[in-house]
Amino acid sequence: MTRRPDPNLLRELKEHGAVGVEKCINCGNCTAICSLTKENDRFPRHMVRLVQLGMKEELLGRKELWLCYNCGDCSETCPQQAEPANLMGAARCYAVTHYAPLKIGALFCAKPLIGAVIATLMTLFFSLFMYSEREHMSDQALELFGFIPYKFIHNFGLTVMVIIGLLSVATVFTMVRRIAGYSGLTLESLRTGPRLNWWQAFWNGVIVQSLGQQRYRTDCEGQENIGVRWYFRKWFVHAATMWGFLGLLFATSLNYFLDIIGVKPTGTFVPLWYPTRLIGTLSGLLFMYGVTILMYKRWRRVDKAHSFSRPSDWTFLALLWLSGITGFIIEFALYLPGAPRWGYWMFIFHVAVSITLLLLLPFTKFAHAIYRTVALFVHELKPVPAADASPEPGN
Repeated sequence: MTRRPDPNLLRELKEHGAVGVEKCINCGNCTAICSLTKENDRFPRHMVRLVQLGMKEELLGRKELWLCYNCGDCSETCPQQAEPANLMGAARCYAVTHYAPLKIGALFCAKPLIGAVIATLMTLFFSLFMYSEREHMSDQALELFGFIPYKFIHNFGLTVMVIIGLLSVATVFTMVRRIAGYSGLTLESLRTGPRLNWWQAFWNGVIVQSLGQQRYRTDCEGQENIGVRWYFRKWFVHAATMWGFLGLLFATSLNYFLDIIGVKPTGTFVPLWYPTRLIGTLSGLLFMYGVTILMYKRWRRVDKAHSFSRPSDWTFLALLWLSGITGFIIEFALYLPGAPRWGYWMFIFHVAVSITLLLLLPFTKFAHAIYRTVALFVHELKPVPAADASPEPGN
């Protein structure tokens, strides 16, 4: 099928943060130095070439876009300073704006200041909205769900989760449709083609690579990390942020489940060693460590991978950090004697920031966690060797 080049692709990529790509002479150095490059995974040179040729649809349909961990080696060794690593980051940002519905992502990538204003206004709106529903402010104990009724928080939270779920499903469907098309995975091929290693692909792509960060740990630590303590290495900082967030999500879900089965009503005071509180606290510490170190590395530009930050990167990190630190401030207030009034206001702000962060999930860098996981799964999806395939029934 003939695809028409898009002459505006290079200009649009620059609007999303790409710099220097026009300097590329296709020497192939970036592909040679990349530890993730294989015979069928030709990047980043292939991605650069697609941009130069205006092959927009193919660029958006390449799973290699999401296999890159931004180690920075390709930009570090580029003789033309074409910044291929930066292009990969800008292309991922560009892809987010095209996968997600409503095109809101463009405001955070191409118009980052407008995106930051939108995030601020959303936080303010949700704060005022919850403030309008406030009730009794106890002076005896910090009764957060007496101040903002539990039923209101519950219904509001469910509404937000439904919206996020629908947006996420629509976004992932668009991404999978594009990638599957270029990977040769069609409904017809799935029905009549060879059997695929679904479970093995899930284990390798989702568990080992996405959650376990195997290739990040073994292949994507640059020369600048030699001698660096393990807890300051890129893979661990990235993993700490992800594992911490997942732990917080698990603790919240477990707390909600215990409320449903009548074990512990939401808002009940519990000691620090109570399972849900302990999991949440430890996960929160891991999460805050990861986000704080990410911000420090970008601020100090400690290596090539952190030498260029888009304003949208800072907006995303700021929302993550605020959601984490306000949660710890509330936890501190819960164990203070009496009921500090500032704890109530911090609760409103914390919920507002968290809701804003989650609602923007499909449109910001937050979506990378989903896209990379899906891409890794598709990347590992391969036909089962004939010797291993189960015989057809009746044979």
